[in-house]
Amino acid sequence: MSIESLGQLESRLQNLIDKLELSRMEVEDLRSANTRLEEENIQLKQELTAWGERVTALLGKLDIVTEEEEATEQEAVA
Repeated sequence: MSIESLGQLESRLQNLIDKLELSRMEVEDLRSANTRLEEENIQLKQELTAWGERVTALLGKLDIVTEEEEATEQEAVA
């Protein structure tokens, strides 16, 4: 091999090493972002569950009020 060929090989290897390092950094960033998104997803699911429970409770109260109104109307008719 000539010196020129070795220089080209060294240059190509350095480019490959640089690209590999950039890929590793990108993978680490993506893993970090994925972790944040998973945590946010868990939090949003918990909030959705809490809201669902609140809505269910409010609907239950509304049913009670509706039943009381119907009973009062029936008593007034009778």
